[in-house]
Amino acid sequence: MTTWVKRIVYTALAAYLLSFWVEPIVGSTTFDVNWPFMFLLLVPMFASLLPWYGFITVVVFNFFVVLYVYHGSVLDWFGLWLNDLSGVLSGALPEEAIFFSAMALIGVLFAILVGRTYPSYGFVLGMIVSTLGLMAYFDTWTLYDGEGKIVLAILASLFLLFVTDLAKRPSKSLVRYVSIALLASVVLALASVAPTIEGDWSDRLTTSFQNAGNDEGSGSGRVGYGVNDEQLGGPFEQDDGIVFIARGVPARYWRIESKEIYTGKGWVESPVLDSEYNRGQLVDQAVDTTPEQALLRFDRRQTFVPYGGEYPQATETDNGTEFRVGNIEEPFPNETIHIRPSGKIVFDNDGQTTPQTIQLRYSVPSFTEEQLALNEPVTTLTEEERQAYLQLPESLPDRVRDLSADITSDSETPYDQAQAVQAYFQSGDFQYNTEDVAVPEEDTDYVDQFLFDTLIGYCDNFSTSAAVLLRASGVPTRWVKGFTMGDARGIIQGEEEYTVRNRHAHSWVEYFVEGAGWVPLEATISFSDANLLQVETEDEANADDPAANDPQASQNEEPTNRPQEDLALDDVTSGEAATENWNMPVWGWIVIVFTVAVLVWNRKSIERLVMMLWWTRRPLNENRLVAMHRYLVKRLRGAGFKVDGRTPSELAAEVDAYYESTEMTRLTRLFEQSIYAEKTPNSKYKEYWKIMIRRIMS
Repeated sequence: MTTWVKRIVYTALAAYLLSFWVEPIVGSTTFDVNWPFMFLLLVPMFASLLPWYGFITVVVFNFFVVLYVYHGSVLDWFGLWLNDLSGVLSGALPEEAIFFSAMALIGVLFAILVGRTYPSYGFVLGMIVSTLGLMAYFDTWTLYDGEGKIVLAILASLFLLFVTDLAKRPSKSLVRYVSIALLASVVLALASVAPTIEGDWSDRLTTSFQNAGNDEGSGSGRVGYGVNDEQLGGPFEQDDGIVFIARGVPARYWRIESKEIYTGKGWVESPVLDSEYNRGQLVDQAVDTTPEQALLRFDRRQTFVPYGGEYPQATETDNGTEFRVGNIEEPFPNETIHIRPSGKIVFDNDGQTTPQTIQLRYSVPSFTEEQLALNEPVTTLTEEERQAYLQLPESLPDRVRDLSADITSDSETPYDQAQAVQAYFQSGDFQYNTEDVAVPEEDTDYVDQFLFDTLIGYCDNFSTSAAVLLRASGVPTRWVKGFTMGDARGIIQGEEEYTVRNRHAHSWVEYFVEGAGWVPLEATISFSDANLLQVETEDEANADDPAANDPQASQNEEPTNRPQEDLALDDVTSGEAATENWNMPVWGWIVIVFTVAVLVWNRKSIERLVMMLWWTRRPLNENRLVAMHRYLVKRLRGAGFKVDGRTPSELAAEVDAYYESTEMTRLTRLFEQSIYAEKTPNSKYKEYWKIMIRRIMS
């Protein structure tokens, strides 16, 4: 096997290992295809076999061809890239332009490593560990399934180690190759016919992590969204794990379910309730609603579907099969989904999970001031429902009821009572804290402890206390769980995108107003109603302009609540501004590109100059002499000379014969005299050393 063939095989196996990076990494982004990154990562690897000028030509040509095929334009990309870069410098997450360029840079860097280190056990082992580690990480914490691919990666790793060994210790015997080939064939044959055990090499870890703090009666706090709420209290552990990414809507709370029965320690579901205000419906038919559509991409498959309003409808985008959920149960591909009276979307089979990507449609209510000011007797709810939504445990201390009466004494309507409770938390001595949060003792009420003893807590403390205070004043209330809007990622393909993490798990309150329906209330201090409740003023509700009837058009309280049309317009404007920024300082970019080109063209001369200054700036002594000679021998080995197993004189003779010179022999003679004859190092050694370094690096 010739050196050239070994190098090709070595590079091909390294490229094959690198290809395992594409699916898990790209799967965590907004890109829908993998092929551009296969070209960006793998083409430079094979181009590393070419001379440096060929390598640069192939890499640049490949980048722009892939960019043109994927994006459809090259010039527009520079504006997007500058716009993305300015966002990254401002603290935003990178978008497609920067990510695309970063992956191309990774491919170039790996290609340079392959070319510079061949053959290197260090590079190979680092490549193997990083590839297998990356696959294991993404398989454990994301939707990526590496169960079958991990075997291929391990086999490729073993063959890469074998090729590295051959390159370092060449053997002329064919027995070694034949034995390795036979062994590999036997292993592959046995692996293909052997019985398999259904593995669960990631779910145990993630299940235990996701269920942390959610065991019944644990009282140890929460890690993200949990199912069991029977025992509230304890610290809320901040976890940055991604739950889902939402695109296409302004900042919005994400509802999952509500619970009705307060036990004194936490919340449980009530018996099945079935009125027109259940199964996903939140508001009265007289309330205006605005349809919204969001693309949800789950980091891991979940047993729940979050939505931003009422009447959730969804379209599975994994395979194009559509399903919808509303007031009735409808079939889902391969299983049945239901909407519980709490509004939670669940699957017929336990453990059934969401598709990876869902196109979700729902309606967002927008209340008028007149609707919220209603104070009609509650007739829409059944008696069973009224009892459930006004339920309080007999063990609730009287001082909680007395406090409720004091807070709402001047309030006439349910809306006024809710605002009074909210203002009580805002104006009191309450503190928001996720760590130093007490767990009630066996004979202590959760709400009573928070309101009168600790006054420290997070969303569960505030929302549960608000629900109990409103119920004590006669307002039907339920406790709601879900997520806040998440972290803004910026404008992606003309639409806002938010990353919702475990730490965004949240709880709030919905109270009932006859004639309006369920109205959300944010009771937690330091949180705002702006992303939860939309209220039209009387002028907006009566305006003749059709645009004024759009609830989204009145969302001027926060920049993130503007209409999608404005967001798209802003995106176009920012893109035009970025293009202008690209065109204005043309001379500056020309200077930068020219400077980089000059540096690349003269990189070897610059490297030689740096080496000369580094090694020859100090006085020559025995230690310095030995170090310089070792570096020279290292350079000779990198240039292809056989160094191991040869005397210095033999190596010098071969080098001088190759370069048609005598400097290496003279240099070696001076080195041996200084080391073995203990003579003072001759200053001419530096001169000969410089000559040899120039020749080797030319």
